Amino acid sequence: MTNTAVQEIQEQTLAELLPISDSTNAWQHAACEGDPNHEAWFPYPSQDFEYARRICDGCPIRRECGDFASRTGQSGVWGGHEYDRGKMIRE
Repeated sequence: MTNTAVQEIQEQTLAELLPISDSTNAWQHAACEGDPNHEAWFPYPSQDFEYARRICDGCPIRRECGDFASRTGQSGVWGGHEYDRGKMIRE
């Protein structure tokens, strides 16, 4: 990913990164919707991700979020777990 692409992603809210075409419209209920702390959702492997995990704890779509990350090869914190290209690397 180029520096320009990374910068564009960092300027968006997490909710804007989620798939708009999701047929269940569940994403509008995500606890992280509109969260401005972008770095917390895409931590480097050595960083603590407690902030994101804490937000995910009370999320009504936590399971669906993790399933989405696994199914679509996402990286970052999804459903309270950290993924790298769809594989869970931290619980």
